[in-house]
Amino acid sequence: MKKSIKTAGVILVAVLFGGWIYWQQIKKGFIKDKIKTAVNNETDSLYFIKYDSSSIDEITGNASFYNVALQSDSLQKQLADFDTASSTTVYNIHLDELTIKGANIPGLISSTAIQAKSILIRHPVVYIINSGKKEKDTYGTYDTLAIYEKMLGKFKSIRSEEIKIENGVVNFSDKSGEPHTALKDISVVLKNFRIDSTKDYQNVISYFVKDMVAKVKEVYIKTGNNIATFTDVEYNAPEKLIRLKKFQQKNKDGKVIFDINNTLLTNISTDAFILKQQLKAEELKSDGGLLTFYRTKNSGNDGANDKIEIDNNYFDEALLNKISIGSTKILVYDKKNPAAAPFTLTNVKFNAVDIQKLSSDVTIKNLIKTSTWAFSADGFSFPSEDKNYKMNVGAFDVNSARSTLNISSFAVVPQLTEAAFSKSIKYQADLYNINLKNIALSGVEIKTFIAEKELLADMATLQLNLKVFNDRMVTPNPASKVGKYPHQLLQKVKMPVSIKKIIVKDSYVAYKERGAISEKTGVVFFKNVNGTVTNVTNIKNAIAKNEMMTVNATASFLGVSNIQTNWQLPLNTANGAFTISGTGGSYDATALNPVSEPLGMIAIKKGRFNKLTFNLSGNDLMAKGTSTLLYEDLKLTVLKPDSPATKKKVLLSFVANFLVINNNPQNGEVRKNDVTQERDITKSFFYLVWKSIFAAAKKTATGKNTGLR
Repeated sequence: MKKSIKTAGVILVAVLFGGWIYWQQIKKGFIKDKIKTAVNNETDSLYFIKYDSSSIDEITGNASFYNVALQSDSLQKQLADFDTASSTTVYNIHLDELTIKGANIPGLISSTAIQAKSILIRHPVVYIINSGKKEKDTYGTYDTLAIYEKMLGKFKSIRSEEIKIENGVVNFSDKSGEPHTALKDISVVLKNFRIDSTKDYQNVISYFVKDMVAKVKEVYIKTGNNIATFTDVEYNAPEKLIRLKKFQQKNKDGKVIFDINNTLLTNISTDAFILKQQLKAEELKSDGGLLTFYRTKNSGNDGANDKIEIDNNYFDEALLNKISIGSTKILVYDKKNPAAAPFTLTNVKFNAVDIQKLSSDVTIKNLIKTSTWAFSADGFSFPSEDKNYKMNVGAFDVNSARSTLNISSFAVVPQLTEAAFSKSIKYQADLYNINLKNIALSGVEIKTFIAEKELLADMATLQLNLKVFNDRMVTPNPASKVGKYPHQLLQKVKMPVSIKKIIVKDSYVAYKERGAISEKTGVVFFKNVNGTVTNVTNIKNAIAKNEMMTVNATASFLGVSNIQTNWQLPLNTANGAFTISGTGGSYDATALNPVSEPLGMIAIKKGRFNKLTFNLSGNDLMAKGTSTLLYEDLKLTVLKPDSPATKKKVLLSFVANFLVINNNPQNGEVRKNDVTQERDITKSFFYLVWKSIFAAAKKTATGKNTGLR
């Protein structure tokens, strides 16, 4: 009996050992057949799978498959034979290695489920070929699910504690085979992966993407004529961030229109990204680079309805709370004339909070009027319409939270010399050289300015350097200048403006003229100009509340005499009404020679001006008022012009009118003079004021009631 049992035991061991040896010999083929059958059945016999070798341990649940290929020769043949053979997407997949550890081998063999501790997919190369008429431009929900189904089989459920993908490549193309979208060097780590075919998944990624860390070395996308590349992309679900080293977009000519570096999105919402195709995040940070926008000009010449659009083909919608962009170059092209040179800004920095929504058709106006932001940039330049001037804007910053606008400088630089300018004009005209520095506006209603093109501010401060040149040897301009007083021109500005106070600090104003008789130049200048201008507005409602714009200013006349003036300029005037008063201090009269000799043909030998006071009021056609000039020991010499042809005119005009009384007061009596000066309507507002003061001074000096000729 014992012998029989022993014999039976030996036989059983031999059978089991033999069976084990047999199983080891056939299991690889058995499993291979099972996998092939599963793929064939689940894809309606369109796809087949093959691999070179495998290693399977059903006890530990470990299995590895090498050089795995999944493809469809029949669908590939249809693509070659027909232009639009099928709307089915063709998948060609190759894996260097597929390793499953801790798996449920019976479930794997029965093709019902995969349950494993880990799955490793090494160097998958995936080609997704669209066989229909319309090229598929984006990586969508079906593509996401299909890739995993094609690589892992259509099991009823797939569960794994971890899935790793190393050095993956995904290419999207049409039947031509050239990829329009390519993802290179993909590295993915998925935690707690689970697919259950009994559930209706809207997108398979949505159920495990929250535990995913994915990195892609490069993403290439060709949309129409544009090519975009994303470099070193990282999606980190546990940390809720997306990191991008570089985003670059080129147009059809190969010109770079976007080049953004080191971008970071924090606290992203996975559900919004997957389920709603929205980029929802707390903050977008970027070092910046290059951005290109397109300006759409609408009807009208004032630009009030112009729009600046973002050329964005890659994000349909983004919801962000904050944006922070570092040093960036911005190019703004005319959309209707893209070949024209763009408006350029450099070293642009932008920060914004409380942003509602960014979309593919968003305008810059809508973005900045609905958020709180700060914007700064280096300066820029542009020519005037007549090309005679170049406008230079210095570095500036705008802050909507603080309601401030600061500009380091603004200059209007003539592009012609004074001599060239005189030769280029038919009639007399002023040549301006303007430089404004340290411009600061506070209490600015930034969003109103952006949305409504209205400049509303509490205060502005600036430093002015103004130089004006006029050549009186050029033919006088016969055109009327009526209606062109400063407060009248303000009302003609198309943009609504209301600045409660403007403060001018430590400024310089000079008027240079080439005399018609002497053919020489003289300069009248004012140093250390300081003043305030209040109620600068062209808005009717504001004018109804306060109609008067006032100017109070002090300056050093020719650097030798302190003067003070007050200007009252009614903004609702129908006839150019104005009132001006002022006083001037003591100085040596000979200091006037650099002006009086070339422009008045008068040399002052000696004397002293002690005080000047004047009060003028006027309108479009005249000025009248009073003036008192106190002086002593004044001696003049009438100069002879170089040209004999003008000698008689000078003698008749200057010698007759400048029979000077040497002192005022004279014998204890102060001479005061009234003045009524008709306006030469071809001359400027400032010419009328200067001429009126000079006429009164001349009457005082000569004791004659004569007008200025």
